[in-house]
Amino acid sequence: MKILKVDKFMAQQIKLNATVFESQLGERLDQALAKLFPDYSRSDIKKWILDYRVQINGKIINKPKKKF
Repeated sequence: MKILKVDKFMAQQIKLNATVFESQLGERLDQALAKLFPDYSRSDIKKWILDYRVQINGKIINKPKKKF
């Protein structure tokens, strides 16, 4: 899974990568990502998802409620 975060104030891109744990299967995407990246708020993560910045296995996902 890849997340591309673009900071509009610094024009900087940050790439985050993570592996989803088996225990997270069945969770909503936004909830699972919030656990994987605790330095970022769930609302930030939801915005990234809605802005087409989250990929799972190379496929862009734009629905925060989508379950693994």
